[in-house]
Amino acid sequence: MKKWIIAALFLATAWTASAQMYGTFYGVNLFAYKSNLFNSDDFRADSFQTYSFTPGIAGQFEYGYLYENGFSISGGIQFGTNNQKYKGTHGLYNYDLKATTKTSYLKIPLTFAMQAVNDGKMKFIFSWGFYYSYNTGYSDYILYDFKDPTVKDLETRIDKESYVSNLVGDTAKTSYAMDKRPFKRHGLGALGGVGFNYKIGEKTDLMLQVRGEFLITNAENNEEVTFTPTGTTAITEKPRLDRPFENYAKYMFAPKTNHNRAGTHPFNLGLSIGIRHYLFDF
Repeated sequence: MKKWIIAALFLATAWTASAQMYGTFYGVNLFAYKSNLFNSDDFRADSFQTYSFTPGIAGQFEYGYLYENGFSISGGIQFGTNNQKYKGTHGLYNYDLKATTKTSYLKIPLTFAMQAVNDGKMKFIFSWGFYYSYNTGYSDYILYDFKDPTVKDLETRIDKESYVSNLVGDTAKTSYAMDKRPFKRHGLGALGGVGFNYKIGEKTDLMLQVRGEFLITNAENNEEVTFTPTGTTAITEKPRLDRPFENYAKYMFAPKTNHNRAGTHPFNLGLSIGIRHYLFDF
């Protein structure tokens, strides 16, 4: 995959070198999308654990160069969320599952685009590129809602490097400190979009694209994590080695032996709308 990325960057650089520079531009974009933390093991968990629709939003600043042949290259910075809601039911244990994973990312994209060259106000454009992502926030909330009113519900909160579990309405908590974050800090992804520019001013365009982003690298930390008891649990419990989610499907109790959990790849698909201002005369 890295060889393909290097080759694409080389070809784009060679193309821009042969084109006459038209000028610079800057812009701001708002990206609204369906957020997904896709994992093939979670996807195969059937009705026990299913994805719920989860919206997401991100804002981006861009700065780039437009060439006379319609080709452009731009960089920038983007901040947004990659959340995922889950729901399900378990007949054997007789509970409903409600869970939400929240993550936030700072992304630095490198985007190439090609737009139509004409005198019309509207110009077709498509874009592609890559991005570096830095995970700025993570939390998990898991609720096992037992249908038997005599059984207390169980909730768990995972926040960066802590794991806390307790019965709802009970002050006693089981807590651990983890030596690794469940989600990795760094990642590399690909992006693409298709849409149009519409001229709304002498040097200003309205940008509208259907856009997708996919993290190529695994966002989760699948290595073993050391859980060190904290608080009231420190006397009665010993440290243990485990994964944060313990098994092949994220919220299932019973681990599946001899199975390495599949990679998790945040995937966003939605609509990007923005304003681009050109610092030159056409």
